[in-house]
Amino acid sequence: MSLAILATEENWQGFDDAWTALITSGGPIDELCVALDIVGGKRRISRCLPMVREHADKLAELGRAADAAQLVGSTLRAGGPAGELAEPLLRHAELAWSSEGWFGAFCEISGLKREALDVRKAWIYFDDMRSYKIGTVVFHAAGWGVGEVKDVTHATMEVGVHFQSGRKDRFPLRTAVEIFERLPENDLRAQLLRDPALLKKRLKEEPLEVLKAVLQRYGGKASNVTVRNALMQIGVDGNSWSNWWKKTRLLAENSEWFRVSGNIAKCEIELLRRALDPVEALRRQVLQAKTLKDALARVRDLLGGEKLQGQIRDAALEAVDKLAAEETQPLDQRISAWMLLREHRKETPPAFKERLLRLAAKPAPSDRSVAPDLWAFLNRIGGAREQEKSVELLPEIYGEGWVEEAIKHLPHASPGMAKPLIDALRKAGRSAELAREYVVQLARPTRSPFVLTELARLAEHGQLQGEFPTPVQRGMALIELSVHLHKVRVGDAVMARAQTRLTDLLLDGEPSLIQRMLSEADISSLRTIRGMLQRGVDERLDSLVTDIVIDMGGDVFRAEQRPFWAEEKIWTTRAGLEKRDAELRELKEKKIPANAEAIAKAAAYGDLSENAEWEQAIEEQRQLTSAASEMDKELRMAALLENANIPENTVCPGTTVTYKDMRSKERHSVTILGPWDAKDDAHISYKAPLARGMLGKKKGELATIELPSGTQEVEILSISLAPLV
Repeated sequence: MSLAILATEENWQGFDDAWTALITSGGPIDELCVALDIVGGKRRISRCLPMVREHADKLAELGRAADAAQLVGSTLRAGGPAGELAEPLLRHAELAWSSEGWFGAFCEISGLKREALDVRKAWIYFDDMRSYKIGTVVFHAAGWGVGEVKDVTHATMEVGVHFQSGRKDRFPLRTAVEIFERLPENDLRAQLLRDPALLKKRLKEEPLEVLKAVLQRYGGKASNVTVRNALMQIGVDGNSWSNWWKKTRLLAENSEWFRVSGNIAKCEIELLRRALDPVEALRRQVLQAKTLKDALARVRDLLGGEKLQGQIRDAALEAVDKLAAEETQPLDQRISAWMLLREHRKETPPAFKERLLRLAAKPAPSDRSVAPDLWAFLNRIGGAREQEKSVELLPEIYGEGWVEEAIKHLPHASPGMAKPLIDALRKAGRSAELAREYVVQLARPTRSPFVLTELARLAEHGQLQGEFPTPVQRGMALIELSVHLHKVRVGDAVMARAQTRLTDLLLDGEPSLIQRMLSEADISSLRTIRGMLQRGVDERLDSLVTDIVIDMGGDVFRAEQRPFWAEEKIWTTRAGLEKRDAELRELKEKKIPANAEAIAKAAAYGDLSENAEWEQAIEEQRQLTSAASEMDKELRMAALLENANIPENTVCPGTTVTYKDMRSKERHSVTILGPWDAKDDAHISYKAPLARGMLGKKKGELATIELPSGTQEVEILSISLAPLV
């Protein structure tokens, strides 16, 4: 067994025996130096001092003074006492290298001498200088990247480095030690410099070896974010990273040499020194997850991979089954666990089925608009895919009468259940009942958005036949649903998905479905539809229906003339527009890229669960992207006051107004411009309360203004066109 493993497991008797055998055999000391670092991490280095002195003296007797110095130096690095180790370290170092021309200069620069105040620091500096040889690969984090040492001139204490970018330069050896990171041969950055084609081949054919190299760079353990950053440094990013990581993570989970914890989005990988049973490791990881939700994410990710060993699959499902049986777990998560088990074991878990049958036996509410307990329970199934699969539960619950129950309770189907359930009912020959349900749903269009959308898809494409309302009435009902969904979609991913499906349906075809439905609409219906659209609706649908209304003739608008500032536009001067556009460019070109850099920097710190910098950067990202999206939308609605038809002697955007406060008798003048033009008390937005209260008023008229501080009455004294340039 290796010294490193014995040190990791704190098997000190075995460690001492293996070390004694190494001293006797005179073998290489590389692994021993690694093991001493592990011992130092466990704060047990003092127990090793007698054997270090014995081994070093034996190496010196064998003519291996350099190895002796390296052994004592490694012990010093691991936390060994400088007072005890300084003398043998210097003795072996002098014996090994004093004949070299550089030895005296290295000792002088590093401060390595018997009277040194900090022998440990001096040795580390000395050892780093000594490691600079022709062929050494270095990395400069501040911008030069990876390079190779091409020559070392001890006479001038300089090194020449050729960088991968093509740059060549010479550096004082002291400077090189301080600014460069020396890369071992197994470091991926060094391999990229040596042989890019071979590294590319290894990435494809030996992904676990590549992962091992990354973990060794970070002390044997790293998060997926750290692994990604390491791969980015060798040009693996975007889809290449995603594909490589998906494959490599699955291989690591099936390997006895890696321990993987967490899910695909956030996990930690550890390189083990002793082979581990992957089945037991996975079972323990799942059972020890913080929540059942985390355990499910871990298992779903695992089961979604390829070439999964049967034993690992069974262990994962057994662990989920055990967690789902715990009554203390949240019910929604237990339901998700049962659905996962049902999918992969091809049978409904007994506890799940028993609960479903118990709920089905309860009497239905007298009010049909209220979902029975069973259907309310089925709505708690999370995820569209699981909801689709829940249709398969109905025959198990209701037996041969499942079709009748499904028809009766169709309006209560969950969003993901709606389409597969309606398809199943059509196959069962119940199209007539579905057509009648379509009529019922049109009368209450906001009740079951997914059910109505799917029934509309079938009916409007001739796959359901029945006595339906007129096309115009059906179109108005679907527009009403679209307006409702536009209002409630914010922050609700399910309703946002419903709006997208409905909009796609209404815009489908040439001419579109909504065009066909409204082709015979009268003026009254079109005006009603225009009023509905003004409450807010998907932009694509709004644009198309507006075009339909315009094509139907101008009579729709004649009775509804509105002042220009009441249109769905944002009025502004050219200067205001340029100012807002500059603010948007500032966001997109400076603030958002700077935030992206902050996220990458914060992610490099490691564990994101306790990374305040990362959380702050992510929150800032949400704010910046939301602000940019809102500005984009506003700029698309912008219209120039310079092009507006500003009416004479009327308070409106683009005018300067003098008014008198009827209570204080004071006179004031304000210039009314756009929201991006307001810059002081004398220049206000037409959307501000003071301006809104005066819009449309004439000279001599009184205006009542609702201000946050109360109601104010003013008299309009004069109105003039404002300079807009």
